[in-house]
Amino acid sequence: MNKSETLIKHRLHPVSILYFVMIAIKESLSFIWLVPLLVLFIHKLGSHIPAFIINIALGSLLIIAFFIIGVLKWRAFTYQIHEKAIYVESGLLVVKKRWVQPDRIQSIDSTIRVYDHLFSTRTLTIELAGGDESSIILSCISKEEEQRIRTALKTETKVRPREHAEDSMFQLSKNDLILHSLLSPKFGIVFTLLLLGLLKYLDISKEGDRDTLFTYLSGWFGPNWIMITVVLMAILSFALSLLLTFASDFQFTLRKNSKGEIETEQGLFEKKKRTIAQNRIQAILIIEHPIHRLLGYAAIKAVVIRNRSNEQNSKTVTILPFVKKEKAQSMLEPFTGYRKGSHLHMLTKEAKIHYMVMPFIAGCLLAVPIWLFVPSDYHNLAAVLPLGLFSLGWMGYRMIGWNQSNRFLTLQYGILSRKTAIMKRGRIQWASLGQTFMQERKNLASIKLAVASGKENVKFSINHIPIENATDLYQHALKTKE
Repeated sequence: MNKSETLIKHRLHPVSILYFVMIAIKESLSFIWLVPLLVLFIHKLGSHIPAFIINIALGSLLIIAFFIIGVLKWRAFTYQIHEKAIYVESGLLVVKKRWVQPDRIQSIDSTIRVYDHLFSTRTLTIELAGGDESSIILSCISKEEEQRIRTALKTETKVRPREHAEDSMFQLSKNDLILHSLLSPKFGIVFTLLLLGLLKYLDISKEGDRDTLFTYLSGWFGPNWIMITVVLMAILSFALSLLLTFASDFQFTLRKNSKGEIETEQGLFEKKKRTIAQNRIQAILIIEHPIHRLLGYAAIKAVVIRNRSNEQNSKTVTILPFVKKEKAQSMLEPFTGYRKGSHLHMLTKEAKIHYMVMPFIAGCLLAVPIWLFVPSDYHNLAAVLPLGLFSLGWMGYRMIGWNQSNRFLTLQYGILSRKTAIMKRGRIQWASLGQTFMQERKNLASIKLAVASGKENVKFSINHIPIENATDLYQHALKTKE
């Protein structure tokens, strides 16, 4: 590629017009309140015209308008590839001109969506340091064009020697992927959505339609049709969650490139490649769900500073979705630069009153109205509630732990799932130390810490620990040296 070729104004693939149409629709949502007024106005002017014709005409005009806006936005979006930068122009009424240089880049991520397979294209997202609108999206570009852009910005990954590549790469095995899919928590989400869909159907359908549905189900499955229907919904939910997890994390690969950045690749139908610089990682989370913990597996997520508007509300980024806990701990520091504390301090006996006794008393108080006002067939709930809260409190008491070293602070917490947060000294945004009247009598306190992420900080807290330890953690958090 010679110099004259780099200064040519390039446009994105024509299929990216659909991307700009979606952007136009998204930007117009703030004016959605005008649509009902427009509909009423048109219906009033054309009262002699059938309503469905007016609605079809209005819908067609909106589709045509959004398509025209998408085409204009596509034509207005151009970029030039320079030796050590790219120059981007975009916008219709207000033209935005941006220089993208390597020193401002936080990451360059690529995604191959389902429709990209049809055109041999991919979407390149360049995330820059800065505030709002600090990411540039190049939709539907070729693989060769992606490489030219990465080369111009000096972000291409160098090939590592084979003996070092194996030490800096991890790929989720097929057996672990299948097990991960089988144990995915997406099952509960899918089952809930299917159940809500059925309830919504019963709510909006006519009585005759509902009777017809129940007649079919009872005719197919006999007198136990309700139980069989629920079981079939559970099987369908399980199959869908299995497919979603398998497709999302297919061939999940974690590696460390020549610049020391973390790279992840994953996906069956939609392939995603993400780059995370170590200096953007604010904290590490090790999550052990109940069944995963019994089998010795865990997931690793990172709290990362992000500027993209579509990721502002996401708290964490997955680094390893499913891995043996021993393997996770051995890989943690080489890939992320974080290290978990080897010995955790646990709660003292004085904290039991807060974790077990107080919930048990609250459960007893709540059991009284249940016993008095709930039908007699459900009186047993009154006895289950105090015992359930006591058990949850006992699990929470057993889960709490903490450790601090010269560089790292480790907090362990949870009830059913065990979570371990690891923070670096100097990355903590703020800390607060609190003590209630009852805690003061037992020489206990609570501490809350926060690290930066998207729009909001990510907060971690542990409660009812000895005041001396809480004070040490608070003073540790105030130190700014890495």
